Amino acid sequence: MHEHHPQPSVDRLPGVRPSGRDEVIERRKPRLSPVLSGPALGTEPLSAIGRHIAIGPVLAIGPHIAIALTLAIGLSFAFTPAQLSGQAESEASAASPGVPDPSLAELGLLPGRPRITPTRTEAPPVIDGILDDEVWRTAAHITEFTQQSPLDGAPATEATDVYIAYDSEYIYFGFHAHYEDPSVMRANLGERDRMYSDDLMTVYFDTFLDQQRGYDFDVNGYGVQGDGIMSAARRIGRGRGGVADAIPVADRSWDALFDTGGQIVDDGYTAEMAIPFKSLRYPTPAVGEPHRWGFQIVRELWGKDRENQVWAPMSRDETSFFAQMGLLEGMTDLSTARNLEILPTFTAIQYGDIDPTRPAFVNQDADPDAGVNVKYGITTNLTADFTVNPDFSQIESDRPQIEVNQRFPLFFSELRPFFVEGAEIFNVLAPVTFVHTRTIVDPDYGVKLSGQVGRFSIGVLTANDRAPGKVDDPTDAAFEQTAQTFIARARYDLYAESNIGAIVTDREFLDSYSRLVGLDGNFRLSPTIAGDFRVVGSSYRDVGGGTPVDGHMLATRWGQTARNLRWSLYAYQISRDFDTEVGFVRRRDIRNVTSSLEYRLRPESWIMDWGPQITYSRNYDFDGVLQDEDFSGSINFSFARSISLNGSFSREMERFGGIDFNKSSFSAGGNVNTSRSYSFGANFSIGDEIYYLAPSIGHQVNWSVNATLRPLDRFQTRLRWGSRRLTDPANGDAELFDVTILRATTNMQFTERLGMRNITEWNTQDETFDMNVLFNYRINAGTVFFIGYDDHYQQADLIEGDRDGDGLREQLFYTSGLRRTNRAIFIKLQYLLRY
Repeated sequence: MHEHHPQPSVDRLPGVRPSGRDEVIERRKPRLSPVLSGPALGTEPLSAIGRHIAIGPVLAIGPHIAIALTLAIGLSFAFTPAQLSGQAESEASAASPGVPDPSLAELGLLPGRPRITPTRTEAPPVIDGILDDEVWRTAAHITEFTQQSPLDGAPATEATDVYIAYDSEYIYFGFHAHYEDPSVMRANLGERDRMYSDDLMTVYFDTFLDQQRGYDFDVNGYGVQGDGIMSAARRIGRGRGGVADAIPVADRSWDALFDTGGQIVDDGYTAEMAIPFKSLRYPTPAVGEPHRWGFQIVRELWGKDRENQVWAPMSRDETSFFAQMGLLEGMTDLSTARNLEILPTFTAIQYGDIDPTRPAFVNQDADPDAGVNVKYGITTNLTADFTVNPDFSQIESDRPQIEVNQRFPLFFSELRPFFVEGAEIFNVLAPVTFVHTRTIVDPDYGVKLSGQVGRFSIGVLTANDRAPGKVDDPTDAAFEQTAQTFIARARYDLYAESNIGAIVTDREFLDSYSRLVGLDGNFRLSPTIAGDFRVVGSSYRDVGGGTPVDGHMLATRWGQTARNLRWSLYAYQISRDFDTEVGFVRRRDIRNVTSSLEYRLRPESWIMDWGPQITYSRNYDFDGVLQDEDFSGSINFSFARSISLNGSFSREMERFGGIDFNKSSFSAGGNVNTSRSYSFGANFSIGDEIYYLAPSIGHQVNWSVNATLRPLDRFQTRLRWGSRRLTDPANGDAELFDVTILRATTNMQFTERLGMRNITEWNTQDETFDMNVLFNYRINAGTVFFIGYDDHYQQADLIEGDRDGDGLREQLFYTSGLRRTNRAIFIKLQYLLRY
């Protein structure tokens, strides 16, 4: 129980600038419920089972048996009577007399969670980062924080003040982050969503109080803002070193409209935040009922072993972030106005490129264009998005990947805002990516509907793609034709962090189609055990008709992530004919069984934690022939001051071209992030690898070095230098290939609104040099002005074209210097109108 201390009679509000007169302000203790001790909900029956099956990595058993056994183990857990939130409420009520109904158990939260009621205000603050507004004198006040990491449950090492108020349109936060030694503070002036190596104040909302998804809003000492959407869908058996990463990684592609401000002060920083209720989705309570949201506040301190301080205490014995939230309650009469956002865009682009028929660079005429995006809040929890003629000129280029000697295709992430915003509903963790919107190459329009109705989360997306019709021959049936893509997803919430769902995708072009239908489920079985299953079928028909080809994919994973122990069992199969043109399939004709086991020790000294991990996997084809067998072991160390080291080895058999190749490899790496001014890391691996062009075993050496330099609080450079080299030991270590990529990304923030980004990259695979410069003036998440310059060069004697028009590629230049191959200059203006 919290101790009750006498309140000081008067004190100056932290962070308030003197106003020239002696003002006194009463400091109030936070309105919190005591934190109770005792078992988490539903732990008793399942934790006992977990102890018996924790030794269960399945090793060398047949694939059919492994899949059936893994699914059976999971389903035996999935429907146990105690579903985590169904224990008797009497414990919570008895231990915390006077707690108003509904009880925390009814709301799905663990017993003893703290509660806070914001103060309603008629005088909103000016969001400038200075806590001198009248509202902060009477706002709800929180001062009690504990560590979530590195030592969960330990007292916070720095003092923090948080103030909360609201009106019908906004919820307001004031923060004062104190430091005994301000030199450890990390704060940089940068772009939105680019400050996640800084010290931050973050607020989290689970507005539906269903423990399925939530929002986070962040601010640093300069008022730089970030936001994201979190999902409870867990990556079973994955994560950082056996530790339950209780704070989920948010999807940063989501951009909400909200206001922030920050000020560096003598003992740290102060910040303010105003979040419009229009930027959130939430249920409308019954008339007269207050809103009740899951709520958490986190303060992150990178300079102090990346300490996370939390308002609602968190434990590594409970992996659910949402169940460990506190409760934000008592807000009434929130605005029910429907959100309407109209975002017109104007672009003008001037291209230039090499004439493919002669050694000359040709500039094209400038190409102006316009488009519009519309977002409409059908209800407070259901939103429709429309885009017509979208433009993505400002999008950062793909991160470099070495593409030489790859047996399977590489995956490149989606970066375009219309497709990544709200994509969480379409994401289903599986060995196949069901929805990969980069397959929609050049859309002329798109429509998206997403939100929640009762316990159902829904998402629908349709788009018209012009790319397949961009052929040169007017007699081609595909000439100027478009492909239609349709995606639909529904998910039903069962109980805390558990759901079942269905997905349908379809892509049609001329008389061809690619269709997919799937079912999936995610189950949280105890505070540390979770599982899932996926059942998917596909049907494909090529252009020109013919017989459709059908395929399937099955997958299931079950595992435990506890304070010290982590294990997982994973089995899946993908048939030979499984295909989807809406998603991404890396490999087919495979039956896989994988098991892993990891143990983590926590000395709580200069070694924060360390431990070993072992993984064993087998892949068979559908004829029952063993294709791959892999055993690997690793050890990971996390030290004080954000230093980490790791090492691993593997012994593998890979079958390729009818030959079994035995391979061994070793790798090591580490990262150092001890200073605001710099951080760096390195990875090195050495061992055997197959040369797929002429199947044989080669000797491979890979290495990469990365560094981030911040000499000024508004300037940052990220450098990455990587190499991959393969030699033939049977031929005197003759070089088979040697590829190096050097990439530098530089950001300069001149003011809070004006910034510059430059990306420079050298790639020896094709001897290319690329440069991309972007200036942006950003008023908010929607209103932005861009000016960009994109330039690409290649070694001249490697540039090919069709000189004679015979369809054969041949050399265009006979010099070895760099030649410009492509160039573009563009401007883009978008202005957000919100009603």
